Amino acid sequence: MYRLIGNNHSLGGLPFSAQVFVRSLDRVRGRLADDAGVTRLELQALGRIAEESDIDAAALAQHLDATTSTTESVVHGLIERGLVTPQLELTPAGHALMEKVYLDFQGSILEAAESLDEERRYAFEAALLRMARKLDDAAER
Repeated sequence: MYRLIGNNHSLGGLPFSAQVFVRSLDRVRGRLADDAGVTRLELQALGRIAEESDIDAAALAQHLDATTSTTESVVHGLIERGLVTPQLELTPAGHALMEKVYLDFQGSILEAAESLDEERRYAFEAALLRMARKLDDAAER
């Protein structure tokens, strides 16, 4: 439910809970980036490279919603720290860092969902994926 209260715009119901959930996920990613010693943008780049090993610089820039020069700067920093190669592949240190980040992220999510039994968690996962696909389809129109 959308409402305007004075100068403040407010959502309620499912849009509000989704917005709060996304903000919480972002805070977790921020903590994970801090723990890994990288910026949020660097972690986002590492995550994309980890998911798509043949990504090119243009696709990475598009994913990061960043300029080419910003993306080049991020990649250069990751190369200097030995986390990626110039061919945008994770190094052994990059793989180790991403494994730790993914396991920590998975632990955070599973801990947050601890009140759900296996059947409810499966239904929740399926519903989230269906909603994400519909939102992606709507964004492409």
